[in-house]
Amino acid sequence: MSYDASRRTPRKHRRVVFHGTELFDADGVKLEPGDRMTDRQRSADDDKRILGELPPHWAVFNDRR
Repeated sequence: MSYDASRRTPRKHRRVVFHGTELFDADGVKLEPGDRMTDRQRSADDDKRILGELPPHWAVFNDRR
């Protein structure tokens, strides 16, 4: 099937499919790092994330009482 300039109708596009190469992960099949964390580790991680999102001047008071 080579190129023919005098062809009356254009060729249809043939879809290329590689069977068996899909990377599908159903929920609960593979363990993720978050699945192995304890509640205490998860809480500490949340605290670290929340404190990291605060602006740098948060809770810095220069006024002496």
